[in-house]
Amino acid sequence: MVNRRIGREDSETREQLLGAAEQLMRNEGYAAVTSRKLARHAELKPQLVHYYFRTMDELFEALFERVVTRHIAALSTVARSDDPLVEMFALSCDTSNAVLHLEFLALSNHKKGLREQIAAFGRELNRMESEIIRKALEKEGLSDADIDPEQLATIFETVARGMAFAGRFNTAHFSNARHLLESWLANFGTTYRTLSKLSKLS
Repeated sequence: MVNRRIGREDSETREQLLGAAEQLMRNEGYAAVTSRKLARHAELKPQLVHYYFRTMDELFEALFERVVTRHIAALSTVARSDDPLVEMFALSCDTSNAVLHLEFLALSNHKKGLREQIAAFGRELNRMESEIIRKALEKEGLSDADIDPEQLATIFETVARGMAFAGRFNTAHFSNARHLLESWLANFGTTYRTLSKLSKLS
């Protein structure tokens, strides 16, 4: 059996298809990303979709990898910033990416390979965010405090993602709540010590 020729991964045309697929998914949902509609949206011939991606599953997995790579790069920049907790929270609170996250989660119910990719990304995200939190705790003199960076990373991410989803529908409340949480994170050491004192009084 002769193997079918597949386009190069570093091709500009392949990147053009992934960019068009991401835009379609953002605007119309994953169900809109068919080979014909994608080709039309990218202004390319339909056969080129399957020249670069043997199946639509392969395309969705490549698209998820593209989104993950971008997020990991942004998080690496956050880790080197002056206020990493605030910027980490802001990154996960980004409403422009909330719709993509929802679409990938919905799609993963039908795609085992994508489900495994999402799980792997979740583990790497928690590892990176935990390290950012650990360093922030050290900087605030709280490295000996009874705080588990991994658990705190999970809480941060869950709250931020939830706010990002809600923020698509209630922008005023979202903006106010986000600013409040970011002000707490900007003064994390003071916030933690104050809450610790209050918990001991109760």
